[in-house]
Amino acid sequence: MRAATQNDSPDDHAVRPGGRPGKNAPKPLPVLAHLAAAWTVGSVLLPTAWLILLVTLFADGEGTFLVAAALCAAALLIYLIIVIRATRTVSVLGATRGGRLSWALLVLVVGTAGWALGWAATDVADLGVSRDTLLTFLLGGIPYALVAGLLVRGWRHRAVALGLTVALLAAGVAVLRQEAPDDLEARLRASSIHRETAYVVAVPGYRPDDNDYGGGLGGSGFSPANPASVPPDRYVTITAYDRLLTGEARCGQPTAQDAHLPTESCTAETGGLVYRQGPVEHGYQVKVGRRHVTVIGSTAVGHDLLRSAARGLRPATTRELGADQEQTGDYYAAKIPGYTPRLTAMPPGMVYTPSDHTGNGAQSVRITLYVSIADGDDLCFRTEECTPAGSGLTYVRTEDTHGYAVRRGTVNVRVLGGLRSDGKLLRQAALDARPATDGELRRVLPPPEPSTGLDRLRQWLRAIG
Repeated sequence: MRAATQNDSPDDHAVRPGGRPGKNAPKPLPVLAHLAAAWTVGSVLLPTAWLILLVTLFADGEGTFLVAAALCAAALLIYLIIVIRATRTVSVLGATRGGRLSWALLVLVVGTAGWALGWAATDVADLGVSRDTLLTFLLGGIPYALVAGLLVRGWRHRAVALGLTVALLAAGVAVLRQEAPDDLEARLRASSIHRETAYVVAVPGYRPDDNDYGGGLGGSGFSPANPASVPPDRYVTITAYDRLLTGEARCGQPTAQDAHLPTESCTAETGGLVYRQGPVEHGYQVKVGRRHVTVIGSTAVGHDLLRSAARGLRPATTRELGADQEQTGDYYAAKIPGYTPRLTAMPPGMVYTPSDHTGNGAQSVRITLYVSIADGDDLCFRTEECTPAGSGLTYVRTEDTHGYAVRRGTVNVRVLGGLRSDGKLLRQAALDARPATDGELRRVLPPPEPSTGLDRLRQWLRAIG
């Protein structure tokens, strides 16, 4: 066997091929003394320095605190240099002055980072280490001892230190990735979300409009997943104008100023009418006295219906206007079968919608989940129909919605849809609605703003996980 040369690593002869320690492998007692000295930094010296800094901060202010922090860091570094000088034969970095300085810096910086993370993880896990002097003394030095163990000569020592380090890091990351329950409650309060009324449901064939809790679950409004299944709006507006646009006439007739008339296609009809058609609306402009009255409908309204309304224009009656509005000459009406008029303010006029309340397009098939505190909540308030429907359900119908309501503990749950919504679908949704879980609530909450470095670390760990 050849002798060790000057260029050999201290570990080259740490273990013989047979597995027995070589002549250069450190003995157990020096290794234990080396690790115990490093362990003392976190168990005794750092807590003592921390108390000194707290007293300094409250007694003398920030300036003195910074000076004291620098002196404490220097004292810890000097202590570690003394340790490595006394146990230089144990460490792979103990042979040279630069190596010993590197060892002291690594143990101090990396050990302190591990100490801080360990402290945070035990607090999050509510282990009470920071509140127990004995536990702080016993466990506080572990990060420093592990860093020193990773730099000890002999692969077996390093393997043990590496295994313990990986295990503790994995446990710490698992703890820090979890969001504390108090954090969730505070975020719910900040977002004005009440856990008691936070319910979710999935409606087949529908998607949540907002507050998507995942998996098709929503907590408020739902719209058909297939846009083609949304019926078009049906309405007719009758509006009078007293001025015309100057310049060239469109579609063979002048256009009323401020009127929004479709002009993509124009057709002259008998009786002097000009039919105008666009991609969204179509209709007529008719001169009645000194007014220029437009009769415009959505494309879902039949052409014949608009033509009949344009030919039957007349001033609106007192009954059509209601008791709160006088006839000022701005209001015109017509007989439109199946439609009911109401006033519009800007500009003054009349709008006609289907009398059966099924012409409001997307609203006629939209579904909404409502949850309210049951005390003082009358399920039948302002309803046109309110009858028991079995399974604890109550069928309710208003002027333009219908659906089902059910009492769940301290809350009332309603699932209401437009009058074109499927009643069986609404019934099943009312039965399926349930309280949102913590995980579902986190999906709809805005991400918390990190206020400390630990918050940022925990947010990052959750993001990469």
